[in-house]
Parts: sequence; C-alpha cells; structure tokens
Amino acid sequence: MFTLRVNDTKILNNTIGIVSEFISDATFHVTNEGLKLVSMDPANISMVILNILPSSFIEYNVTEPSKITINLDSLKQALKRVRSGETLVLSHSNNRLNVTILGNSTRKFSIPLLDDEETERKIPSLDFNVSIQMKSIEFRNFIDDSSIVGDAVTFRANEDTFNLLSGDTGRKVDIDMKKDSEILNNFSVRENSNSIYSIDYLKKMTKSSSFSDEVKLNFSSDYPLKLDFRAINQCQLSFILAPRIENK
Repeated sequence: MFTLRVNDTKILNNTIGIVSEFISDATFHVTNEGLKLVSMDPANISMVILNILPSSFIEYNVTEPSKITINLDSLKQALKRVRSGETLVLSHSNNRLNVTILGNSTRKFSIPLLDDEETERKIPSLDFNVSIQMKSIEFRNFIDDSSIVGDAVTFRANEDTFNLLSGDTGRKVDIDMKKDSEILNNFSVRENSNSIYSIDYLKKMTKSSSFSDEVKLNFSSDYPLKLDFRAINQCQLSFILAPRIENK
C-alpha cells in the first residue's frame, strides 16, 4: 500500500507518456527506493527501464512494497486532468489505483489494476566499448535529421570522432562530432565501433530530452545501444535497443 503526493506532474507526464510508446500495460514496483519499471516492447527489440525517485514527490509513503500492473493510456488520461497549481495524490487500495486531484475542488479517478502476466525482466549485464555523454536536445535533432533519408542510422566511433550516418548513395545524412566538440561532455572509446539502429525506436527514445538535459550513449560493434536520460534527484529513464544486423 502506498500514498504518493506531487505538486509538479511534469516528470510523471513525460516519463509515462514516453514509456507508453513502447508498451500498453506496465508493471511498477513501488518500494521505499522509488517507482521502478523494467519491460520489453512486444517485438522484443527494446527494453525500457524507469526509476522515479522518492525525492520527486512532496510525500512518499510506502507502508509495504507493492507490485501493480496498469493500463498506461488510462493513467495518462487521468494525469492530463491535473491543472497548474493542483496537487496529485496516487494511492493503492482494493486492487485499484486511486488518482486524486486536489485544488479548488477534489476530483477522484479510480483505475482498475490488471493481472500481472509479464515475465519478470532482468536488466542485462553489458560491456560497451564506447561511452559518450552529450546534450540530449542535440542528439534528438541529429536523429530527426537522420530520419529524413532513412529508417536506420549507423553509429560510428573512433578515438577522435563520433559519426552518425543514414541513407544510401542517393540521399544521405552524415553527421560528425569531434571529441572536443562543445556538444560532447564525455567521450571514451576503448575500441573503434560501428553499429546500426532503428530510427523509429530512437525517435521515441529521444523524446526524453523533454526532461533530461543530457543523454549518455553506450554501444559497441553490432551490439545493443544503451541510452540513459536523467533528471537529477527525480528520475532516470533508460533504454536498451537491439542492433539491426545487415546481411553481408
């Protein structure tokens, strides 16, 4: 059972909205350490990892750890009803999530919980050759640039340069960043790497720039990509994306 109270719903709205682009029903673990979610999209191409910290809330009271499964569209619709200056309270009772909005009036929404049929997901242990931290809005813009000419983008990194390449010989987008670029806040390459990823998935993931100023990218050749978005003292939203393996 729990009671969570928040005055600013930006983090909840943004993270829930982004996660809902990958899965329709979500299983949250609500503990004293925060709200946690680990889930795969139906195609098993991407993993979504969300952790909303207790410090995001003005009241965070968990009497015992809970595991709840809820339809995200139902939750999003309720969250959108919160107006500026109002307080949101989330509580759990009788197999329902109670959403209470406090302002000049008190409005209550009751959302039934779903049966948890998803297999428990574990975050894989991955070893990356490339680690790059950069401004998230710039990364989002680069993915949007790449989407103009293709449905996949190649990530390349060597000791001096990070490169994004999309398209073919007819139409192509080629983006280069030197390691000392002001866009890049951290640049570490253990081994030259080259891997291809779906632009459609990346466009959804980079919407996280709405709450995170920076993104950390980790990848290796023909290996999963891991993206970490963070709002300090509030939440972290991470994604693991399978590579697209081209026939050689």
